[in-house]
Amino acid sequence: MRSVVFPAFRVAAMALALGGTPAVAQETITLKVAHPLPETHYSWELGIKKMLDSITEATDGRVQFEVYPANQLGRDAYGLLRSGIADMAMIVPLYAPDKFPLTGVTEFSSFYDTTCEAAEKYWELARPGGALDAAEYGAQGLRVVFAMTTAPQRYMTSSKPVASLGDAGGLKIYAAGSALPRALRAVGSIPISITASELYDSVSRGTVDGALFPYSSTNAYKLGGKLRHEVGGVKFGVSSWFVGMSESRFAALPEDVQQAITAAGLPVQQSFCAWTDEDDENIRQSLIASGELTVSELPEAEVQLWRERLLKAAQEWAAEMDAAGKNGTELLEAMAQAGAGE
Repeated sequence: MRSVVFPAFRVAAMALALGGTPAVAQETITLKVAHPLPETHYSWELGIKKMLDSITEATDGRVQFEVYPANQLGRDAYGLLRSGIADMAMIVPLYAPDKFPLTGVTEFSSFYDTTCEAAEKYWELARPGGALDAAEYGAQGLRVVFAMTTAPQRYMTSSKPVASLGDAGGLKIYAAGSALPRALRAVGSIPISITASELYDSVSRGTVDGALFPYSSTNAYKLGGKLRHEVGGVKFGVSSWFVGMSESRFAALPEDVQQAITAAGLPVQQSFCAWTDEDDENIRQSLIASGELTVSELPEAEVQLWRERLLKAAQEWAAEMDAAGKNGTELLEAMAQAGAGE
């Protein structure tokens, strides 16, 4: 096990310098944090780590963290929280659709155009008191303390440019999650379910024709120059993830620590999503400039056809959730309205 402990402020030393004793310092609280990422991943460095640093700073070093990256405590993050093995954990709902089916509402792109728009809407639904909290997270004893998304994903192909809905018909396209494959079927493509790490070889062999993918992840999977054509003017959905705690563990913390945790997430989300949008577009422009990417800009009438198909896919998803007793239409409306008053 490799643990990372964030440096504490020297509270006891300050007390001695002022003529006190170390006994006046409040006891340090150490929380265990589990996540699946390597320590160099930008979502750790610019997202989760910054949030944890903020909590440590806000509590004058009283709250410390032992961090277990790369699934060191196990792959079932939800189970780690339920069992108390971890106090905080990063959860990616698309990898546990049986536990988090309603989070699929965030994967439809009809209601946002940027990472920041998607992340703002997701946080509004996922935070304590939000629609997803009431319908899915809180009902399972979870409390979301940080919510984030990938950049919106683009329809990219390896060899065949796509300039119309007709061109998309029958193409085998990679997509993660449960909602994005539905969106692909809506535009006539065939969704392919493999892991992202298998995508490079699959594209190289021609067993898949392309992917729904954000540019901000293309470097990590060596896909720059492999996915050579983009459908311009249309963005598909995001993949969402969150850092959560069990409600019982959160409730057991002192009130000032609860307040520090509650306040830490949103400012980090806002800075991280802005970085993600900028990074995604910078990578895209770099690929265009190097000749590794061409963009088929769709005329406005064609863009509208794609968007109508994607909205219909979202509505069909909602109807299926309704039929299963899960209030999908209500959540879809909440997603559409989230952030409208801000």
